[in-house]
Amino acid sequence: MMEARHLDLTSAEEECGDSALGRVRRAYATLEPGERLEVVTGGAEHVFGILAWSHRVGGEVLEESTEPGSTRLVLRRPAPSAS
Repeated sequence: MMEARHLDLTSAEEECGDSALGRVRRAYATLEPGERLEVVTGGAEHVFGILAWSHRVGGEVLEESTEPGSTRLVLRRPAPSAS
């Protein structure tokens, strides 16, 4: 299995401009079907937004783990369904 791409959003609240969800969306858009994106964030509102967005676009949430001060999410872009 390929290693997940990593996106660290722990300092996203201190940065101006680019939103955390915008960064996740752009990183996810570069994934091929079956590839994973690991997101680490310190903001609970980021977690809620990322999970809601992932559900809306059909992404798979493989892991969600929380430690003091951060949450780790692993998302996978699913293979297209055979219709």
